[in-house]
Amino acid sequence: MKDPNMQLWCEDEVHFQRHTSLIRMWAPRGQQPCIRSASTREKVSILGALDLKTGRLLTRQATTFNAQTFGHFLKYLLQHTDGKIHLILDNASWHRAKGLKDFFLTHGERLVRLFLPPYSPELNPIERVWRITRRQITHNRYLESLAELETALNAHFAKWEYPNEGLRILCANI
Repeated sequence: MKDPNMQLWCEDEVHFQRHTSLIRMWAPRGQQPCIRSASTREKVSILGALDLKTGRLLTRQATTFNAQTFGHFLKYLLQHTDGKIHLILDNASWHRAKGLKDFFLTHGERLVRLFLPPYSPELNPIERVWRITRRQITHNRYLESLAELETALNAHFAKWEYPNEGLRILCANI
């Protein structure tokens, strides 16, 4: 990104489920680790945007993903940023929703949408943030309640609300 004034953000949505996801871990030889797991489909749904230059992450919780919640998130993003934003998006139907046509026309000077090729989540850097979050928050961990999951996610994302070196480096090769 040679233009110092250009803001390049990427956006995505994710569900974090309360049930324990098991991944490899260290354990004493001959001992099988035992981790409790909730038998539930409860989840926390998050919309997020990542500034690729600074590593700043903005997130909002939603009950579902659709044009309305996406529109609310875009307003939130524009309120918490300055200048023109180039926003990398996948091809979810709500990213191109007819109900948001007026919003995109109104904010066209400030918000430019850049769409990834279909079926290519590996090209969206925010997917790395979701993977790290799962590893640190939900993998190999029993969460007693949905509120505990929400609290853990909010605390985790709060560390990345301001520009930071960790996420900036994670996205440096983009």
